Amino acid sequence: MRKNKYQGYRAIDFLKDEDFLRWNFFKEENDNTYWKNVMEMSPELTPSIEKAILLYNTQVRLNDYSLAPEVIESHYTIFYQHVQQHRKRRSLYIWFSAVASLLLLFAITLIYQHSKEQPSELLEFVKATSFSKDTISKDIQLLVSSEEIIRIEEKEPTISYHSDSIRVTGKSVADLNASGYSRLIIPKGKRTRLTLSDGSTLHVNSGTEVIYPNRFTGNRREIYVNGEAFLEVTPDADQPFMVKTRDIEIRVLGTKFNVQAYEEDHDIQVVLVSGAVQVITDKDTPKTKLIPSQMYHYKEGQASVTTVDIEKHISWIHGILYAEDERLDVLMTKLSRYYGEEIMYDENVVNQRCSGKIDLKNDLREVLNGLTFSFPIETEYENGIFKVRTK
Repeated sequence: MRKNKYQGYRAIDFLKDEDFLRWNFFKEENDNTYWKNVMEMSPELTPSIEKAILLYNTQVRLNDYSLAPEVIESHYTIFYQHVQQHRKRRSLYIWFSAVASLLLLFAITLIYQHSKEQPSELLEFVKATSFSKDTISKDIQLLVSSEEIIRIEEKEPTISYHSDSIRVTGKSVADLNASGYSRLIIPKGKRTRLTLSDGSTLHVNSGTEVIYPNRFTGNRREIYVNGEAFLEVTPDADQPFMVKTRDIEIRVLGTKFNVQAYEEDHDIQVVLVSGAVQVITDKDTPKTKLIPSQMYHYKEGQASVTTVDIEKHISWIHGILYAEDERLDVLMTKLSRYYGEEIMYDENVVNQRCSGKIDLKNDLREVLNGLTFSFPIETEYENGIFKVRTK
């Protein structure tokens, strides 16, 4: 055995290795000794080997790996030559090894091809744990298990996932259950910056839910977003990053983008800042690939792609809200979410449209009062509710 034969191997590389596949198929004693020596001589490879064994035994979906027909043919040729060269010495054993390896390589390809038809564990978790937003308190809620809920009173805390703990604004608040999921619920009027286990960060806006694994495993990273978030994804070609919403899926490798997908708004927007993403609605619809400065808009089953001013769509993370020929009632909904205050308005407000920039660091009273100078409206605050009506 050459000491550096497997230098730099990842789990997916071991799943393409003839010796590894034969070892897992036959479990022969000499192979057990061989791989034991590999791990003793190169202990840094042990995690990748163990991960490959887990993938082999559980048939975890290999979503971003497949073998082209010419590669499979090449493997077959190599195996056939290998059999011929050793026929006299170990013909039966090697022949079965070759066949087993080839079949497993075909199986990997088939698993990949059918992976989209298999249910997402994340979406199954989302469905199993959904509950009404009416029960949500004014605090940020972090559900790290079915029994443990962390309530955060801060208005804009930072939440980060580390190897052994979860921290809120630098303070450890819970041990990390690596195999579990977390559910982050941001009420109206609050926001947070979330750092996931892979280093990817999310600026999570008001009125948003994010569901994600405590630690990413396997060969893909999946999260679920109901609301709005700006993401900076850590690049990892071996683990593509996927954002799921109620109607679409966004696939990335490493990029910055904003996704707005509030269920109550009945439309979804994806704005790409840098890198590249693919947006998928369903298996019968072609994928839409975005380039920087493009926005994907999905509403009532119809999709469109336009070029936009990026800053106007991500400025909320800096406390600025842009409106561009926007209906006044839509603006009121956004202000209500951001400030966590109830705003009521009469039906005539719907006919008003506005364009401009709003400094969200100002008090809501100031913001609404400023609108009265530009529109024929008046505002009042009564019993904890802001009321907007046309003059």
